[in-house]
Amino acid sequence: LGAVRLQPMVMVVEDLHWLDPSSLELQQLLAEQGAIAPLMLLYTARPEFRQPWPLRSHHTQITLNRLSTRDAQKMIAQVAARHELARETLDAVVERTSGVPLFVEELTRAVLESGGISVRAIPVTLHDSLMARLDRLGAAKEVAQLAAVIGPEFSYELLQLIAEIPEDELRTALTKLTDAELIYAHGFPPEATYQFKHALIRDMAYDALLKSRRRELHRLIAQTIDKKFAALRERAEILAHHWTEAGEAELAITQWSKAGEAAAARNAFHEARESYQRALAQLNLLRESPERDARELQLLQSLYPVLFVTRGWAAPETVFAVERAGMLAEKCGNLGQLIFSMLRRCGQTYVAGELRTAGILADQALELAQREGSSTTLFAYAHYLQLAIRLQRGDLAGAERYLAAGLQFFDDPVFGQDALAGRIVVYDFGARCAWLAGRVNVARERITNAATAVNPTSPYHRSHADMNAAGLHTLIRENEEAEIVAARALELSEKHKIASVAAFSQCYLGHARAQLDRPADGIELIRRGITELLDTGSRFVLSHCNTLLAVAQQRAGALDDALETAEKALEVTPEVLVYRPETLRVRGQLRLAKGQTELAEADFRDSIELAKSMGAKAWELRAAMSWARLLASQGRADEARTMLAEIYNWFTEGFDTADLKEAKALLDELAT
Repeated sequence: LGAVRLQPMVMVVEDLHWLDPSSLELQQLLAEQGAIAPLMLLYTARPEFRQPWPLRSHHTQITLNRLSTRDAQKMIAQVAARHELARETLDAVVERTSGVPLFVEELTRAVLESGGISVRAIPVTLHDSLMARLDRLGAAKEVAQLAAVIGPEFSYELLQLIAEIPEDELRTALTKLTDAELIYAHGFPPEATYQFKHALIRDMAYDALLKSRRRELHRLIAQTIDKKFAALRERAEILAHHWTEAGEAELAITQWSKAGEAAAARNAFHEARESYQRALAQLNLLRESPERDARELQLLQSLYPVLFVTRGWAAPETVFAVERAGMLAEKCGNLGQLIFSMLRRCGQTYVAGELRTAGILADQALELAQREGSSTTLFAYAHYLQLAIRLQRGDLAGAERYLAAGLQFFDDPVFGQDALAGRIVVYDFGARCAWLAGRVNVARERITNAATAVNPTSPYHRSHADMNAAGLHTLIRENEEAEIVAARALELSEKHKIASVAAFSQCYLGHARAQLDRPADGIELIRRGITELLDTGSRFVLSHCNTLLAVAQQRAGALDDALETAEKALEVTPEVLVYRPETLRVRGQLRLAKGQTELAEADFRDSIELAKSMGAKAWELRAAMSWARLLASQGRADEARTMLAEIYNWFTEGFDTADLKEAKALLDELAT
């Protein structure tokens, strides 16, 4: 993007469906940000491919239809060049290729290379056509098959080491394949590298080998890379692939595990997930044994953090991994991992909004950890979950107790720097707890501490910290600041496909934009965020996010939709109480706008009552303002002023915030 500021640029990427996750993430970043730069991106992909980014106004998707008869004839003429085909042959090629460009090209070449075959002998399928072309190349066919086992791209150096033929014969064969345009050459032997023209050509050459011969060649390639190619040896996924296809499960597991570790270290979470899952697939081929179970448990511990980041805490894949790890930990007698599994199951039920079950699991895990004298890391996670559960229940005092009790554990290096951003989330929960309790200065201090806990090399940490900051700005009604940090969190999380952070960030960004007079954009963002939260299994925030949506709909003047959304917010996660006072207040505002005065007053009363029981002074103040306005409109200004003054006078800080400024202005108005 820096280069295109100097001059416009066109970038062409073919076959998106073959890209690895990291390369696809790069294309997504370019596609998302290309609108602000003089950059034209042209991508090709198979029809079944679905791009991982939403189509924007500056994107155009073109479906390429099959070639018409006329276009097919033109293409045949171009491929044939100086050779003139009989009309009967031309018509036969057009008919049998059905307008598929690759088939048109390959079948035309097959006819030309055959020296003129009868119409009846023209191959009927693309596979038959390609196979006939290879068969006519003699010894070059075997070289193509060897190359196909190496992969879509291969080097002369590696091919020479596994091909048991003289060097001059190898070079002749490669020249034939290049002249036939079955492969492309880059450079000259012995430094040359080659690439199959199309994946179908490589697949056809590969499939023509006997399975036993394929296994032999994969084994030979893996051994050769391991002994003589240090650079390739560092790319564990290449060795892992060849050991897998060679049927060497033990060696494949080792290399897939290394590939997963390397990918996770460079924050390529999707590639890490694929590598660990392939290691587990190979592990399932081994016989049952205690060693095998211990190895699977270790792999699952590595897989869990990347599943959490890419799929979400409560996604089915993550749930299965945690349950399987718990079973194996119990079977292996690994108490530490058993407690970890209990805590992770607790986290999953918490995220699903099942707080009662989560609380039971958290209590059991903490009790077991205390009885067995577990590690600081386990105690950190146990207190973190106790804090989280109590906050969502609306037990602010209980949440503060576990925050204070956990401070001695939260500096644990594993807890602080793991992929799950434990310390960042702890400080975020602490900030929300403080704000709700009317201590906005403490809340700001804690969210600053969350930022200092960030691992700067981790996109998950960085995006999560920004998302949390956006959440606090949203609560404080600092909409401009919320928009900036939520947009930053969304950009980074979408770039690295961090599903849960992207979903939350869209909700906060949408709310900010709705408050900044862009309600239509806001509604779209929040709805998309809620959909993505459901995809990750994150139900515990649905009440909060639906409340944000109701407020955005109200800003857009869609009162009926807003009221329906507020009702949904009150019903969707009944065990989550922390945001309920605000949802009741919002519903009251909507009912009042529709002339339902008595119902509105009941909502304001219920909101204040619940907020008082929780010690949530921030919610109590907002509900008191809403009720005070209603009372004033009914000629009960003195009653309104007395009620509002009581809660306003409780506060000792935060007088620069929108809520307290608004409350002071309302009190002054009621006094006149």
